[in-house]
Amino acid sequence: MFMEDLKRVWSLDLSPDVFPQPTHTRLRLYLICYCHMTEMDFPYELMANLLRLRSGMKYCISPFAHLYPAPKKNSKTPSFLQPRRPPSPETKIREIEKLSEKAGLPEVGRAVRGVYDGTIRNAVFHSDYVLHGDSMRLLSAYRKSKRDNVMTKIVKLDELMESMNDAFAFFSAPLMLYNRAKSSFKGFHNSILPFDWHYKGLLELTFEGNDLTGFRTYWPNESLSVYARTNEGCTAQNLTFEADGGINFMVGLHASARGPFSPLVENGAQPIYAPVPGIGVRPHCPEDLKPYVLY
Repeated sequence: MFMEDLKRVWSLDLSPDVFPQPTHTRLRLYLICYCHMTEMDFPYELMANLLRLRSGMKYCISPFAHLYPAPKKNSKTPSFLQPRRPPSPETKIREIEKLSEKAGLPEVGRAVRGVYDGTIRNAVFHSDYVLHGDSMRLLSAYRKSKRDNVMTKIVKLDELMESMNDAFAFFSAPLMLYNRAKSSFKGFHNSILPFDWHYKGLLELTFEGNDLTGFRTYWPNESLSVYARTNEGCTAQNLTFEADGGINFMVGLHASARGPFSPLVENGAQPIYAPVPGIGVRPHCPEDLKPYVLY
């Protein structure tokens, strides 16, 4: 949303009476947007998880958690309350380079490395630059020019714009694919998907309009697991987040004498699923284990 706001602002007609150098004003906004984009956790986490899956590894809800510094053992502050500096984009990129090598796709790591410029990022965030004429001038650091292959404090604006445009194109691609993938699930509105053959769990994807927000999982002992991320906040019910970054379910009480249907259903009893919240209709487990529309 912030990036969209900035795009709208720099597309406005900036009056020279208010903005003496409108080109430089737009460029400053562009630089802030570039830094904001390259600092976002989501694109790196998305790429890391796709590479993990490509390598046969599990999805991890926090694929960079192992890169956080360990809590201080002798501190009086409990470990979960100690401030921990999150890994920098540079640290995440190194991890993506390792994952891309493991996945047999080293070009992914090279591409991420090629569009991130830590020198520009630091200069912008620390207000350590000026714009003058047709160049950005670094006040402290030196940067290696890709075009001229020299270390310099001067970054020509055309080279700077080329570099940032490449970064926007690169980071925008996985975000667009992610949104396209999410929208492909809209055909499962109001549908039940059998997904757990052992416990006979049923999955329902939840939506706000056509926007996928999470899921509900129904168990045959009337237990319900929920994850949702909406404009009202996040909900996680009867879920556990494992140390390895995976997600597991709390399925409720097991049967004391299980029947043939599920370990959660007593012998001789019928499976009972919780009603859909706000609807009151109870799902059922189909014999052919295929998705079906419930309501």
